[in-house]
Amino acid sequence: MDTLLSVFPSDSTPLTVLGDFNLPSDKLHSSGLLALLNSFSLSFNSCPLTRKEGNILDLVFTHPSPATDMTATPLHISDHHLVSFTITLPILPKHNSQHLSLTCRNLHFISPSSVASCTLSSLPEHDSFSSLPLDSATDTLLSSLSSTMDLLCPLSTIRKKNSSTSPWLSDVLCNNQGELRSAARKWKKSNLDTDLISYRTLLSKFSLDVTSAKTSFYKEKLETSAQDPRKLYNIFSSLLNPPAPPSPSSLTAKDFATFYTEKIERICQTFTSLPTSSTSHSQHSTTP
Repeated sequence: MDTLLSVFPSDSTPLTVLGDFNLPSDKLHSSGLLALLNSFSLSFNSCPLTRKEGNILDLVFTHPSPATDMTATPLHISDHHLVSFTITLPILPKHNSQHLSLTCRNLHFISPSSVASCTLSSLPEHDSFSSLPLDSATDTLLSSLSSTMDLLCPLSTIRKKNSSTSPWLSDVLCNNQGELRSAARKWKKSNLDTDLISYRTLLSKFSLDVTSAKTSFYKEKLETSAQDPRKLYNIFSSLLNPPAPPSPSSLTAKDFATFYTEKIERICQTFTSLPTSSTSHSQHSTTP
């Protein structure tokens, strides 16, 4: 249930929860499920019989609009009936937000066989290709691979919302953070005690300001969400389970080459040196 509640949106986004909760009608109210989901502003919609045995185990919860025209159609391939209904979604206002454009290739829908087939068809014949110098053969292969990528998965531009990871970080704190970094660079360059004292003073003040800003931010957020259990749950969930740091958005060809160069070096270091000729001779010699 914690996993289910953690994915509920904290704003007024419409939400529909469907599922086989395996709760007979006589245990539905005593289980506390209805009261729990009702505290998250989810309304229970009465369903007709949803199982061949005559039970109602498939439940529908909606927010904010209730479901209408609930029907259950028997299916010959399942003991569950097909539950259908009508729901009216409100028109949400459009919010103007800044977006970040990213250029990428969608590699999820291409198969290795199609890449290999397309690449091989653009390469020269085997005899002519094998007779090329190493650099020319490499350039030809890379050109074929590039043409294959452009054909099967061309570059596309997507828009990504530019959201702040530290909403409590105000303009004043950003300026103080810049001064702190300048002081750190100055001390590392000079190694003077006066610069170190100045850096520590700014660091202590900046830490106190960040703690105060975080406290004020979450205090205001909790006060405004005091009457909404769903928002309160998401706030505490984000504090107790902070998201993992995002992975690098892009890697260059140099990063790719460096990774494999270092990997090959580590593999080579695991090999023991080959035995010398004298050692091999002594191992195969026999005593009379």
